[in-house]
Amino acid sequence: MKLRKNGLFTQALLALTFVSLVPVLLIVWHVMRADSRVLQSEILDRQRIMADQIGSIVADVVEREVQFFSVFTDLHNDFTDHHYINQQDIEYLRLKNPSITHISVLNNKGRQLFHSSDQNSRFTYAPELANILKTCVGQGKEYVGSVSRNRGRLLALMAFPIREATDPQKVSGVLLAEMDLAQLGKDLSKVYNEDFSVAILSGDNGLISYSGVPGGLALQDNNLLKAKIDEIEKLLAGKDSAIISLPDQDELLVSRVNVPALGWFVYVYQQANTGHKLFMESTFHSRWDMLWIISALAGFVVLVAYLVIRPIVRPVQRLTEVAVKFEREKGYLPTESELIIPNNEIGELQRVFLHMARSLVEQKNEILAAQKELGLMNKDLELRVQERTAELKAATDELVKSEQLAAIGQMASIISHEIRNPLAVISNATRLIKTITPPTDPKLIKQFSIIEAEIKQANSIISEVLGFARSRELMLSMIDLNSYVHDIVASYPAGPEVRLVEELDQESVRLKIDAEEIKQALRNLLSNACEATPSHGSVRVGTLVGKKAVCIYIEDEGPGISPEMKEKIFSPFFTTKARGTGLGLAVVHKAVKRHKGKIFIHSEEGKGTCFAIYLRVYKKTGDTKYD
Repeated sequence: MKLRKNGLFTQALLALTFVSLVPVLLIVWHVMRADSRVLQSEILDRQRIMADQIGSIVADVVEREVQFFSVFTDLHNDFTDHHYINQQDIEYLRLKNPSITHISVLNNKGRQLFHSSDQNSRFTYAPELANILKTCVGQGKEYVGSVSRNRGRLLALMAFPIREATDPQKVSGVLLAEMDLAQLGKDLSKVYNEDFSVAILSGDNGLISYSGVPGGLALQDNNLLKAKIDEIEKLLAGKDSAIISLPDQDELLVSRVNVPALGWFVYVYQQANTGHKLFMESTFHSRWDMLWIISALAGFVVLVAYLVIRPIVRPVQRLTEVAVKFEREKGYLPTESELIIPNNEIGELQRVFLHMARSLVEQKNEILAAQKELGLMNKDLELRVQERTAELKAATDELVKSEQLAAIGQMASIISHEIRNPLAVISNATRLIKTITPPTDPKLIKQFSIIEAEIKQANSIISEVLGFARSRELMLSMIDLNSYVHDIVASYPAGPEVRLVEELDQESVRLKIDAEEIKQALRNLLSNACEATPSHGSVRVGTLVGKKAVCIYIEDEGPGISPEMKEKIFSPFFTTKARGTGLGLAVVHKAVKRHKGKIFIHSEEGKGTCFAIYLRVYKKTGDTKYD
């Protein structure tokens, strides 16, 4: 049985896997949460034990110092021959206890009687004098004060009452000492471990020690750690241990212990997910057991899926293969022997498919026969439509042409009889007046010039209309291309402001054309080019000779022709000139068409226009018929 990525068997396998894994995962999740809570409780207990141990170490160090000074004062009162502690006594104390960096003797009013200190001591007790007298003199108790840093040392202020030998209840003075806590750091370094983070703060929120610090003492401030401990203290809200969440950090397990004799606080904390990690390590410690469990679960899921889904998947796969073959192979018709037809709903589906396949084959044959017949009818109809369309187009063109020529011919007749004769009379009268009475007034001379120019313009328009309307047989003659074009350019009155430039091909060939009709067409193109070219511009007239045809081109430097104008430019009576007839280019197009040639326009707006006429080369000697 072939497995497919999105097949029924694969989907069933995934569904069974999901159904099997969900209860297991829920049980594991529940057990893990329960064990994690138990582990967290155990970790908090361990933290409290460690905090108590560290607090005991701190208290023991202070207690040793207290006992040292208490024994000294007792022995002094019992065995010395002088009543009060003097300078020699305190020097002896400094010698016996190197931890003492400074020692002073005060009376019960706070006045300093004797003192001794090393050269690096910057000791001062003035800010705490009132508390010292209150505790030692007023209450008869030892006093542990502030902690300070000096030249790489952490120093603690301690004060002890000096009692009367005859009356131990009466305090006669105070023994004041500044103690180096280096020994405390060494003792703390021995108990710190990597499992917990520890921080010790004094009563005035001074950082004493924290885990990982060299020497066990915080000889420099750690503001980040102090801020963290401050936040922990707020979240504890007076409790000795709790699970708290710091802003932007994971949950922490925290335990706190107060050292009563000193007023110091010991904080022990670690990540709350430690219990989860320990559970995962203990759960997955035996990898082979987990592998066997997973393998057995996977085997069970595959076996159940195979036994349940296989009877469904195999017939469906066979039906799919037959359906694909039926789709791709022409003339193929499936049979019952090719399918595995069980006696269930899948078998009913296969039988319906076979019936449908037979119906589709019959319908397909009918459709193919109908399409074939329809194709023949369409082909015959297309031929008839093409013939009728061609006939209709030809008839329409002839009708339009006839109507245009009739209108133009009628108009040309009117122009010839009704306009040209009066123009001739006006022209003759003007010349007669100028002959009889030659004008001397500049205004009259200007008016006569205007009359003659307008008569010339009117005659030119009449000639264009008659030239387009006139229909006559071509009068073919042999001409030499370059000589013919050169004569036309040389005889054209371009004016002083436009320069005509000849660009004739080195090779010249013979053409059989109606010389006058082509000449008129070229003069019309020259006239348009000269009018379009700006002052002091150039008009290029040239020839290009090919094997079977020649090109005569006229190129100006005018404003160019837009693409929209190119489609209308050869239409009769279409013009952009203020006084044009719109027949100049129509005459050109008619002349080229009558000579079975081609005319093309190459124009770019703002860069000029080039008209190119293509005519066939005459090469047959003795041929008098143009074809």
